[in-house]
Amino acid sequence: MNSPIRTVMLAALAAGLLAAAPATGADMSVIDKRTATMKDVVLKNFLVVKNFAQKGQGSAADVGKAADALVAIAPKIPPLFPKGTGRPDVDAKKTRAKAEIWTDWKGFEAAAMALGTEAAKLSKVATSGDKEAIKAQFAITGKKGCGGCHKTFRGAKVK
Repeated sequence: MNSPIRTVMLAALAAGLLAAAPATGADMSVIDKRTATMKDVVLKNFLVVKNFAQKGQGSAADVGKAADALVAIAPKIPPLFPKGTGRPDVDAKKTRAKAEIWTDWKGFEAAAMALGTEAAKLSKVATSGDKEAIKAQFAITGKKGCGGCHKTFRGAKVK
């Protein structure tokens, strides 16, 4: 029985199954790439600054280089979040990206750019070598740069 109604119903069912399907391999590679970028670039450089500010490790020049790396990566963050690569489309164990990223894309982009803006200020402060000024700008960079995204757009870790 190949009626037009049956064909439409099967097409609708197939579309629903595709929409509910887990992320594709291509989506997963994007998630893996962004996770690696956040760890290998953002966190790594943020820790250079943190270790200088809190433990006196490294130099102000190291802070400047790390801040410059953060400035460079900030505009590359939003493209790492194509639609369909966050919760609820992807298992919460695989990604912490909340749906708010895509429902408030402009806010997400602004939060990512805040990292670049604050890191640029940190880079400039680092040239002075003033540890207290570096510590102060480090705190602002953490609050506005990292916190601006993480508080709104990053979900809790699920094990």
